[in-house]
Amino acid sequence: MKVKLSSVGNPDHGENPNRPKYGCRNQLVEVSSFKEASELCRKYIEDNDLGGGNWSGGAITENRKQIAHVSYNGRVWEGKDWSSTTKEIKF
Repeated sequence: MKVKLSSVGNPDHGENPNRPKYGCRNQLVEVSSFKEASELCRKYIEDNDLGGGNWSGGAITENRKQIAHVSYNGRVWEGKDWSSTTKEIKF
């Protein structure tokens, strides 16, 4: 599995939403579990001082297909997008 660690500029702070937040390096990282993906995302968010408007990462893929995603708070959800029927993946 891989998790996407990425950011965008927050227009509320005069940043370009079409580019990564200044100083952040977007990357795809190999992980062995949903827990590890969650921990890496939260570390990336904290290390780069990202707000909710900056977080664009969290996609968890396996064989190039997205199977889950990590929200800003570190929770892991089934599928690509969150909806009222999306189930949380507990670990």
